[in-house]
Amino acid sequence: MLLFYLILLISFKVFLITKDCLYKRKINELLKVINSKEDLLYLNFRDYMSIIVEVLKRNGYKIKSTRDCGIDGSGLILNNIQFSEIWKHGLNQIIDVELAMNLAKCMQKNSIYRGMIITLGDFKPCTKVFCHRNVIECINGDQLLNMCKAVQKTKVILQPAK
Repeated sequence: MLLFYLILLISFKVFLITKDCLYKRKINELLKVINSKEDLLYLNFRDYMSIIVEVLKRNGYKIKSTRDCGIDGSGLILNNIQFSEIWKHGLNQIIDVELAMNLAKCMQKNSIYRGMIITLGDFKPCTKVFCHRNVIECINGDQLLNMCKAVQKTKVILQPAK
């Protein structure tokens, strides 16, 4: 009976590793074919987050998921010194200053002094001013697309977003 449970446990671990590898491959293949913001828009949120995590990793960031900032698992810690919040709304969605204020409050509460907001849309001018004053980088949909295109030829193993 113990042997049966041991075999079952090993089989389950192999299944999880295989599933993880297949997902990493899926994300790498999706990243290769992103040519427009619409390609990012039609991804589900998990794949969208994983694509952004992969892009950031290929740009040299060390990434961890966090619940200290972000809504519904959209928060990341970059290089242990920067909070990042990922938003997936419509292409014409304009990010208001309240979102940046919430991120700044999370940063202050956790003694993090740099931030980043990534969205498919764009930012209101007042949001950009607030972010500049609070050392929060604003990455809009066009910049995100350019980042994706810049790393499409680079191969790095993806850790899925959780």
